[in-house]
Amino acid sequence: MRLNKLFQITAFVAVISAFVGCDEDFTEVGGEIINNSSNVKLMEFEVNAYSQKINSVQTNNLSNFFLGVHEHPVYGQSVASVVSELKLSETEPEFGENVVLDSVVLTIPYFSSETTESTRENPVYKLDSIFGDGSFKLSIYETSFLLNDLDPEAGFAGRQKYYTDQKSKFEQNIVGAPIYENDSFEPSSETYVTYEPGEEEEIDTITNKPALRLKLSVDYFKNKIIDKQGSVELSSNDNFKDYLRNLYIKAEDNGSGGSQILFNINSEDAHITLYYNSDIVDEVEDEEKRVRGSYKLNFFTGNRVNLYDGEYPGDLLQTIQSQSSQTGSENIYLKGQEGSIGVIELFQDADVLESLQGQDLLINEANLTFYINESIYNGDQPNRLYLYDLTNNTILSDYALDISLNLANPNESLTTFSTPLKVAEDENGSFYKIRITNHITRLLNENAENVKLGLVVVPNINTVVSRGSQGSISGSLLSATRNAPAPIDRLPAATLFTPKGTVLHGNMSPDDDKRLKLRIYYTDFN
Repeated sequence: MRLNKLFQITAFVAVISAFVGCDEDFTEVGGEIINNSSNVKLMEFEVNAYSQKINSVQTNNLSNFFLGVHEHPVYGQSVASVVSELKLSETEPEFGENVVLDSVVLTIPYFSSETTESTRENPVYKLDSIFGDGSFKLSIYETSFLLNDLDPEAGFAGRQKYYTDQKSKFEQNIVGAPIYENDSFEPSSETYVTYEPGEEEEIDTITNKPALRLKLSVDYFKNKIIDKQGSVELSSNDNFKDYLRNLYIKAEDNGSGGSQILFNINSEDAHITLYYNSDIVDEVEDEEKRVRGSYKLNFFTGNRVNLYDGEYPGDLLQTIQSQSSQTGSENIYLKGQEGSIGVIELFQDADVLESLQGQDLLINEANLTFYINESIYNGDQPNRLYLYDLTNNTILSDYALDISLNLANPNESLTTFSTPLKVAEDENGSFYKIRITNHITRLLNENAENVKLGLVVVPNINTVVSRGSQGSISGSLLSATRNAPAPIDRLPAATLFTPKGTVLHGNMSPDDDKRLKLRIYYTDFN
């Protein structure tokens, strides 16, 4: 009996796929059968699991960026900086005569939400994507390194890739003194006020959500922008790109423990605003007037890249590098950003897989349970793990078929496929459970390819793919890697949006109750 059609029907009802299993001689092929009174049996199979360090990841294709310093008890320090182009909000700007530049303000919105103490008159916010509670040194420089749109080495046929380990390219091309410096910058959840023209020539006071707000060098922008009024450099964005190539927003450790924040540099509210006074001629009244004006340089349409500094502690790096892809490992080390991933290999013994494929199997559930090794790390854990087809860099069918998709609430989304940590705890401790029922059904009943699986931490499991308005999947969202061991040439981009990490019991764990295994629950109709 072939059960792929049966699964397609039942998956959307209970999101539990089914398959048929034979109960004879499984101990001889590497599995163990456990009986229970409901006639559902359990087979357990050894898997192969090990860690791989990611040394460099493409980040110029991302939607959001980190800035700051993060200290992890296991994985050490990670320092994130940003390089970004600026775009003229209006070409050939006219500032008037006798221009006096009053102030220059950089604004990049944080991710934030209102608290229960918030009122309409006094909104109160908390920052949603901040890690750590210390400060860091923050500096901003101009650099002359050109961020290409297209890759010259590919004959300008594809987008240029920029990677997390390319800090030296920008440091070597810094132009002049910093245009901003703060030895102890701390992200703030405070609102800020702006003033905008209202009705009947009134000025409205606007309370804005928290943002990175910095006052930059007036002298620099007077020389770079105001004094260039009427010049060819401000006549087009192409000319401007060659004139002011990019800004380097640099974070450094200052010994305070640091903090790191994810911000929305792609927002239309991300810009540098120049506030000035100047003389203009009022053609209606035929007289000269002194007026206030502002001009914006935008971030949201330019090229940008996230840069990272930091290495794993030497002993940890040596542990990961010594893990064997042949036998697996005691522990799986997972960390987001420029971190590390797990590689999971099922049915390494081809004879075991061939024996199973020769049976008629009705499967109720197949899963991998990853217990946290709290003896190594019991601190702040990622809430979700994501398992994917590493060989082909695509989603698993179990992800696609999970009807618990919730676009509005990612924490409650796709929980059949990937159980959130907060609801997963038993007598053996905290764990993550990934259900791969349909993947195993296809592998056994349809002779699908026995691919390597990749395991990563993600802050939002919905964002590993591109979706339509109704949730339909249009493709995986990936970032390229450099100098990574095979077969890791790309990563789910979502893992770059968290600095969190965890340590999991692997297939060689000395604790048998927490050891990673493939568990297959099946009903015996023979």
